[in-house]
Amino acid sequence: FGSSRCQSSAEAMQRPSLAFALSRSQTQHIEVAADGSPCPALSCATAPNTPHSRATATPHSRVVTPTLTPVGHSPANGRVHLQAATRPDGISVIAPGGGTGINGAVYAELGRDARFRVDVIGQSRAPYDCYPETWAHGGPAPNLVSFAQDVLNQGVLERTDCLVCGSRGGQVVLPHFWQMRGRDVPPAVVLNGGVAMNLPTRVNWPDSAVTFLMIGGQDNFRGQLSCEEYVMDTKSRVPPGNGTTAILYVEEMQHMPQSQLLSAVLPHLIRAVLLWKADRID
Repeated sequence: FGSSRCQSSAEAMQRPSLAFALSRSQTQHIEVAADGSPCPALSCATAPNTPHSRATATPHSRVVTPTLTPVGHSPANGRVHLQAATRPDGISVIAPGGGTGINGAVYAELGRDARFRVDVIGQSRAPYDCYPETWAHGGPAPNLVSFAQDVLNQGVLERTDCLVCGSRGGQVVLPHFWQMRGRDVPPAVVLNGGVAMNLPTRVNWPDSAVTFLMIGGQDNFRGQLSCEEYVMDTKSRVPPGNGTTAILYVEEMQHMPQSQLLSAVLPHLIRAVLLWKADRID
């Protein structure tokens, strides 16, 4: 970084095929426009039988609340990105921590994009929206681990091309997916970079995982680290054998990404990991 104040930057590990994903030895600076104004109140629809849901329903999105009823799994190799020409890519947004309330309009806009089919998985503030026992102030099931397992049991990943998760979804839900399914977990966009923190439990991060971490300079997850230290600490959490992880640092981003910022970058982050996954040769 060339100045005391970090600019918005993107770092990536390996494969310079992405517009903003560079090799390990390079760092590119990308200016991202974002105003810091408070997000306006959003009108939100409540899904049937989910009284606490604030996800906004659209023709291309629906709220999926996990239950204990298992659903049959389709073959993991059924996700072929070349099918995008004939069908939209399935985007599963993990509601706990994903900002589906305050940024509901952003996800609704994403659902209106003909390239995507958006499903909101679960709901914030549900009984399972709490940390597990291994965390300070965590508790027994129902918690985010049991929620993540219910999502797996319903076969959600088998109909998902890209995951979007934020905050505790990145800290707990995505790591559980990786622990149980490993390389079969779809690419993920991780708002706040929660999966790449000093967590109380070890993250079984697959070398083959395709992940885009979006972190912010105004996020409380940054702690007391400088912007340079924050990016380097995040990068250090990625396994040395993984060459398909990118980091986007936005100095102005708060813990809950501002709506204008998220709307501007989220479709590009999703397309990036989908193309990266399709281009990958394992």
